[in-house]
Amino acid sequence: MKDYEESIAFLGQWGCFQFVIFFALCASIIPNGLGVFTLVFLTDVPPHHCTVPEANLTEEWQKAAIPLEQSRCSRYRLDVVLDLWAKGFAPGDVNLTQLQQEPCVDGWTYSKDIYHSTLVTEVTLNKQTILLFLGEAVSFLFH
Repeated sequence: MKDYEESIAFLGQWGCFQFVIFFALCASIIPNGLGVFTLVFLTDVPPHHCTVPEANLTEEWQKAAIPLEQSRCSRYRLDVVLDLWAKGFAPGDVNLTQLQQEPCVDGWTYSKDIYHSTLVTEVTLNKQTILLFLGEAVSFLFH
């Protein structure tokens, strides 16, 4: 440590300025920590499922359009569900597990039991959006 002390000797002793800066930095730690801690609540993902648009379906068919395992990333194809409904079938008459599934084209419906609103419910973050953002970030960094 002797080399370190010799190399900073020109800075002088610990004075009033150093005390002010030290305590100002210490005081700023608390609000910064609380600000980072809020991300735990702001970015939580509440329970959600694919949105089934209002397409003149009965409430029973709207619930049936979402797979029983409550898939977050898919629903039964809406055109097939509409066709079955138009033919007069009830969800119990059809083996829904045999129907083709599609990704959540119309977005997601989020539960408001715990949170009224979070970052995830306000901003649609899906795989395509994240990949687009990463691609833009990489091109920005290397150009």
